[in-house]
Amino acid sequence: MKKNKILYAALFGAGAFALFTVATLPPAPPAVPPVPETVAIPDVPALTIYDMPTGKVSVSDEPYLSTNRSVSLSDLAERNLTTGVYTGTPYWKKREQWFKDHYYDTLAARKVWAPGTGPDTHERGDKVTWTSEPIPQYVPPPCDQPQPTGYDAEGCRYVNQLFKDVALTDPAKAQAMRDQARRGRDVWFKGTFGNQDENYLLQSRVVGKENMNYPWLDTRTRSERFSKWGLINDPDCSEGDASTNWYDKCQDPHSSGVLGYRKYYADPIKNEDGKVIYNPQTAAYSPDEIKQNKRFVIGHPCVQCHVGFDPTNPPENPNEPRWENLSATIGNQHIVQPDAFFHGVPESSPARQVLKGGRLGTIDTSLVASDWMHNPGTQNNIMDFQNKRIFEHVMKDPVTGKISTANTRHVLKGAEDSVGEHLALIRVYVNIGMCTEECWTPNFPYPGRLIGRGTEQSPMRIMQCAAECDPWNYADAKMDDLAAFLITGGPTYLMASSDNDGTPGAEFIDTNAVPKGRHVFAQECATCHSTKMAPANIRNDKVALGKFYEGHVFGKEDYWQLEYSEAQRRDPKFIARYLSKDSNGKLRPTQFVNDGVFGQDWLGNDERTPFNIIGTNFCRALHNNHNTGHIWEEFSSETYKNSPSPGSVPRVLNRMIPLIGGMKVGEQKVEGGPGYMRNISLLSVWATAPFMHNNAIGEVTYLPDGSPDYTVAGRIKQFEMAYDELMTSDNPKDEKHRPAKTLVTTEDTKVTAREDMQGWPKIPVHKGTPVANIASQNPHKPLFMGCDDPVENKGHQFGVDLSAEDKYALREFLKLM
Repeated sequence: MKKNKILYAALFGAGAFALFTVATLPPAPPAVPPVPETVAIPDVPALTIYDMPTGKVSVSDEPYLSTNRSVSLSDLAERNLTTGVYTGTPYWKKREQWFKDHYYDTLAARKVWAPGTGPDTHERGDKVTWTSEPIPQYVPPPCDQPQPTGYDAEGCRYVNQLFKDVALTDPAKAQAMRDQARRGRDVWFKGTFGNQDENYLLQSRVVGKENMNYPWLDTRTRSERFSKWGLINDPDCSEGDASTNWYDKCQDPHSSGVLGYRKYYADPIKNEDGKVIYNPQTAAYSPDEIKQNKRFVIGHPCVQCHVGFDPTNPPENPNEPRWENLSATIGNQHIVQPDAFFHGVPESSPARQVLKGGRLGTIDTSLVASDWMHNPGTQNNIMDFQNKRIFEHVMKDPVTGKISTANTRHVLKGAEDSVGEHLALIRVYVNIGMCTEECWTPNFPYPGRLIGRGTEQSPMRIMQCAAECDPWNYADAKMDDLAAFLITGGPTYLMASSDNDGTPGAEFIDTNAVPKGRHVFAQECATCHSTKMAPANIRNDKVALGKFYEGHVFGKEDYWQLEYSEAQRRDPKFIARYLSKDSNGKLRPTQFVNDGVFGQDWLGNDERTPFNIIGTNFCRALHNNHNTGHIWEEFSSETYKNSPSPGSVPRVLNRMIPLIGGMKVGEQKVEGGPGYMRNISLLSVWATAPFMHNNAIGEVTYLPDGSPDYTVAGRIKQFEMAYDELMTSDNPKDEKHRPAKTLVTTEDTKVTAREDMQGWPKIPVHKGTPVANIASQNPHKPLFMGCDDPVENKGHQFGVDLSAEDKYALREFLKLM
């Protein structure tokens, strides 16, 4: 009987008692309201002295070592490369001119609470009783003038080097393209759209309001932010002092001092009589103000994860980078997400321990809208987006309900976002906190619920969200501009790099081995990692593949001659077949003469490959938030949701159940869309090791001060380590094989049978327990694991049988990409 009680507690915990508490039933998902004839226009507070920048920075014309692309949205339209059927809801289109007039005002938002209500009175699932108000921000001047911050000057430097070809014939058109890309860059760096609420309202329910803070905001941590947390300091800031209340001193008043974290004044604190007893704009410094979030709240733009050091031009001091040392789209391979978000939480808390299950540069983006699977992933490396493959899908317009066929690109790791870039981009903003309480939380399972409504996700409805959360419309009106910026991002090439000690990148490549490596790549890798698609009937014929890719340049045009031997380049047949004269009479590879930057190989075909063929840890492939009936249903196509099943996985008893946990009981069929991983791009692969979706193949190396080694030499060392591991068998029976990796808890902790870790019983979890044992169990379906695949660095056995000579040549070839 005692064993049965233990089993019952482990399976059901506090949730069992919630079955009898009818009052705790969550509300039904909100209905979609009818579109009104007119849409309310919010008041916009006036800019104050607190909102104004302080710099006067000239614009540099120093060229970039990294590659940027002069590609515009009109270029995509002309080539039929636009995607999706969604063009926005009526909730912002009826105010289109207002949004143009208030572009920068609507990059951020705050809640305006009804009298008698506020964050302290709001409970999960309460009705929307607030309105949203813009947080105004300054409008940067044109780029022919000095700029108010170094960030703005860098934005001008960036766009001024784009569209020079267009400017020769149509200066006005070129300027319009540059202006749009600049606005999109500002969205990327500054757009938070009220998402501070996710942490201060939703996450605080899990870890406690007193722990939802950012200790690294203290300016006295500036000299160790990258070394300790992988955070990127804002180059426009410097260490503050008592006069800045011990926050960084910044040119942009909304900069926290760390890129990707924007600060806004918190609401004044009032007593029971409504009298302001703490004004964050004027109050004297108090030592506990960061822990209590008294002065500022923090919003998170996309660069929180995506800005990193430019691999071609690393900083001398990683804690004091300059703008020219940064890339907005490479992805931060070094960020320590748990410490960035939940550093106020004790090390032993389950939230901290679950997040520690992700390696540097990864985060499980389904932790909040949980899929109950431990699947941390890297940020997408956004390069040459215009050359990603286009796929034709059947999709449903969330505004009209019309079903039609349209183009899409595959974006997420399993290609789940499959209704075009507009919705793919705005979904990310929701995922990082925009409209959390209005649109997202009401569709989550209810903590402790095991039967009936509230035990499953329900789909977020875009029209309902736009009606009840105006910040959705703030963002929605800007997604075309954001796309216009992102498509200008290009690769970072080792051959063009310079290390922080002056060593040129070319010294890290054995160029003599590259032609042989190219031949190996064509035969062994290109069927998955090239946008030039080989016919199906030759994909298993290596000789035929070698001939098919003969003359095709995989890398940058500047270095194409390195891909071929001198004999090949001088061969008259080679010249006749693969080279052409451009309009200036210069002999160049035909693919670039004909198509310019659109001739660049993206080094991936974006095909969805079944998880059991790739063989990597399959939990990410099983991610199901885009399935019918799940939270992101409207962000995936009907084609995706009707994908054929790739197979089955073992059904495993919850590993937290004493005695019987981990036993296999039959199998479960994977269906509804999941079960695939897309074939990613290898552009700049030299700079982005460790490998795989979870950074589990390879290791990060460190500098003497404890910083992750971000230098060119360090990246090459990490690349070579990861490559060697990738090219090694994962079969433990082989004499030489990869040591299996599984991240485990670093402290003893206690969990409950609820996703918010509240309630009883408190189940002890000992140090050294695989993190997935906690993170891959569904409290609402507690008998079985949501996913069970303990080894994190297995799979991708392609090429492990190559000779040592071929492996070396292939490695050197990949360094050129």
